[in-house]
Amino acid sequence: MQEGFILDVTHGARLVSHWVGGEPEKSFWSGVKIKGRPAHAIQTFRCVRCGFLESYAKGS
Repeated sequence: MQEGFILDVTHGARLVSHWVGGEPEKSFWSGVKIKGRPAHAIQTFRCVRCGFLESYAKGS
């Protein structure tokens, strides 16, 4: 497993969340620095019976 975080970005739009590798590093202007880090779209599956969610961030 690799450490990372889920990036939440919006400017009045609906976007797919991304997983970003590494520890979050604070940025005065953008909240979190992500330049040069791997970022992968998150895909989530839901069990129709119990509502359990399972998420994946596919990529290299």
